[in-house]
Amino acid sequence: MTSFGNVDCSIQPLISECHLSSFYLIEFLEHLFSLSKAVSRAAASRPFQYATTIHPCIIKGVRTLVHRRDLGNDQPGAFRRLKAYALKNGFKLLEERRRRQLGCRDERRRLAPVLMFAAGLVASSAMAEEGVLIQDGAAVVPTIEVIGHRQVEERPYLIEAGKRFVSAPHGEIELIMSVASEVRAHGKMQRVRTRGVQMPSEYSGSFIDRYDYQMPQVCGGKTFSYYEGDGFAALGFHADKGKVVLDVLAGGGPFTTPRLWGAYDQVLNSNIRMDLMFGDGEMDGMGLLKASYKIGLMPVMRTGTKNYYGELYSRAVAMAADCSRPLPEIRHAGTPGPEDTAEDAS
Repeated sequence: MTSFGNVDCSIQPLISECHLSSFYLIEFLEHLFSLSKAVSRAAASRPFQYATTIHPCIIKGVRTLVHRRDLGNDQPGAFRRLKAYALKNGFKLLEERRRRQLGCRDERRRLAPVLMFAAGLVASSAMAEEGVLIQDGAAVVPTIEVIGHRQVEERPYLIEAGKRFVSAPHGEIELIMSVASEVRAHGKMQRVRTRGVQMPSEYSGSFIDRYDYQMPQVCGGKTFSYYEGDGFAALGFHADKGKVVLDVLAGGGPFTTPRLWGAYDQVLNSNIRMDLMFGDGEMDGMGLLKASYKIGLMPVMRTGTKNYYGELYSRAVAMAADCSRPLPEIRHAGTPGPEDTAEDAS
């Protein structure tokens, strides 16, 4: 859940019963904070669906979770998960009995989000601060919103032939590899630093070989660069205003492949940032790997920007590929061809 502003104020703590001693309060909050660490590692930043609201209290020395009225009837699924959590972690469940409402303006102003509860059972969002809130002279632990199952939604990446893309792939693999081979064979090589390139962490060198080549005008006249290092290969297309669209062909991990936009594909000489993306092992059917796994650095761009550079790149590659394809053999009149040789042999 990305927003914590909608605090449910209709369900309130049992103020008359929640007299928290400083010892019990510290022990109680330490328990909540320890649980928050597990959820922060597993939440994977996807939105959650709101389930209900509870209040943690210590009533007569017993750690208690106060839930709203008729939760078992209105939301039996959320109640079962909450009951299982309370049983496992030593909490008592108590139904809210008070009906009056408290103002939330001051409470909201003081609150800061803290994730708690074990992943897989329930996840929750707690509001707390270093001190405690005081209402009518009694110490109150703030509202906790209990969150249920994750929303079923599409991944932030596409899977095609086992590879990962953050948009519909741009370009054709056969044409890209053909142009890369042409640039590698005819380009002027120079040794350059990797300072301006977001290289995979596995690449340990500080230099890389770059082959620069301008295609003939009949094939578009565009300039390409081929980058080659230890286990690393990429094709760069020189676009407008000095920017270079870099298509990493190999060396960016198991999910790297020709075509944009995949792992470590980027636009050089631009202010487009790169963020590390993780995949969902359970959703992607990774077998025993249920947690997140590393995909690699991905460019963070608007869809229109990705499509713009993607189309520039794919069109330039398609035109340049005409120069890299072998031309059909042209024979002079009267020169025997393969068919003539076959007839002579018979």
